[in-house]
Amino acid sequence: MEQTLRQIVAKIAETTPDFPKDVSLRDGLDVDSVRAVEIVFEVEHKFGIKLPEGRYAEVRSFNDLLELITSLKPSAAG
Repeated sequence: MEQTLRQIVAKIAETTPDFPKDVSLRDGLDVDSVRAVEIVFEVEHKFGIKLPEGRYAEVRSFNDLLELITSLKPSAAG
């Protein structure tokens, strides 16, 4: 799952997927609000989950996003 998420974020942020887990989405990857919405839509589609708006608002780093998705889809591996 982590590699798939890295690919999604890298594609939308227009970067390579080899960024550190603790990278800030906003400051480190330049993910603005438009790109954040794109990530949400792509993640929801790819993983078949719904990201709660209130919880997504707390996401600051790639690792935060990974942990959120993992908590919503605990059976996913990768």
